[in-house]
Amino acid sequence: MSYDVIALVAAEPDEQAIARALQRVDPDLFLHRYRDDTDLLQVKNADGRLLATFEPGLRVENRGEIDRLLDPDVAANLTDPCWWVEIRSRPDEAGREVAHDLADGLVLRLGGAVWTSGRADVDLWEETEHPAAECSADRALLIVQDRPVVPFSSWLADAVATQARRRTLQVLTPHTSRLTYGTRTFLASALGRWVVRDDSGACHDGLTGLPVNWDDTHGFRSEKEPVGLGWAAEEPGVRPVPGFVERAATLTGTRLVLDVSAVHRDPFTSALGRAVEIATEHLAHTVPAGWGPHEPALRQWDRERLIAFARRRGPRSAILHFAGPHGSGHPFSGQLRVSRRGREVLERISLVVDFADEDAVPFDALPALVEALAEEGALEGLRVRRTPGSGDGLYAPVWSGPALPVGLAVGAGRLGRIGRRRAQAGPIKGTLVGSGEQAAAWYPVLGDVDSPLDTLALAEKQLAYLASIAGRDDHE
Repeated sequence: MSYDVIALVAAEPDEQAIARALQRVDPDLFLHRYRDDTDLLQVKNADGRLLATFEPGLRVENRGEIDRLLDPDVAANLTDPCWWVEIRSRPDEAGREVAHDLADGLVLRLGGAVWTSGRADVDLWEETEHPAAECSADRALLIVQDRPVVPFSSWLADAVATQARRRTLQVLTPHTSRLTYGTRTFLASALGRWVVRDDSGACHDGLTGLPVNWDDTHGFRSEKEPVGLGWAAEEPGVRPVPGFVERAATLTGTRLVLDVSAVHRDPFTSALGRAVEIATEHLAHTVPAGWGPHEPALRQWDRERLIAFARRRGPRSAILHFAGPHGSGHPFSGQLRVSRRGREVLERISLVVDFADEDAVPFDALPALVEALAEEGALEGLRVRRTPGSGDGLYAPVWSGPALPVGLAVGAGRLGRIGRRRAQAGPIKGTLVGSGEQAAAWYPVLGDVDSPLDTLALAEKQLAYLASIAGRDDHE
């Protein structure tokens, strides 16, 4: 399934409203639950053929997600609150007709608006075991997303949860599509791949620009897969598609990428999410507008609800997505990962913040950010990197180069184990921030941005140094 229709309705779409809308489409259609452990419903005809799958309405508390992921014009006349109903159909006329008629029927009864994706005509569709998939190879599952912005939706999250142990997840988009940070993060991992299709039908990797072709075993793959930073120099004959590197000139902004880790000794800690607020307040001057277990991040930012969600999962880990207010300030989004190690709660935050240009980046606020995180016990480690950015927090299929280190930090716990003297004796002289038991160390990476490999090497040397002394006694 690859054709998307979203109904944004003014009242909650209960079972009766859905049944009546479906009856209006075709009395012979019937609903079937996709799985017992999911709310997804499937629409099938009298012959049992699957036509569409949809997710019952999600309440929209953070309306900025409509603007960020769909179109600002869609939200112009919507009531508050409204509900987001996403329908995915097979990419043929029968599937598209059912999706449109169901969405129109819901809007006719409940009020609202309808948004549709592109037609997703890629000539690869086949019946698959997952409702989001276009087709499958032995070791890969392909999902087509013909959307201007591709979020890490519940559909993608379910495909990862059910298929990742057996297959990689590949997402094919037009060359005009952009990815959210959540989607890009997954597709950049070993479990994913971003496939970009140009107007001629040829495909390339959205991160490397290398041409890719379909393989019945591995899905889309390059003739030679890149490995390591020096791979391009070792393979001078392998080039990205024309224009991939040149289009990097369109990235005129600067993007900061932060990775923060914290360890909470209290298994019932009330501090979850506080590090997110501290980081976004220092860099974007505001807290997130919304959060959720996937994108769109439709729930209004509320740490108490976020903590309750994580606790309900018990020992199971959770990945939560958050996004800043759309259309004001510096765009940002990220992920919060919560896991447990015995009685300890581990919190890992990934955050991207976009700035119009380098002069707008508050580099001088980073030591104060480290100090604030340490004071609230929300810092085990921190890494800050920079890349060229688009200014909107999204990722286009252009070459952006490696993320260059800006700085590193260790929190009070690690600093205590290392010792202050040793903490300041590595390749980068650490700056102590804070005082007493909550002191932390900040390591600004001094590198020439025109020599990225040297900058990366310096950061790696500092990390290796800190790791080598972490278990030793200090004799200050």
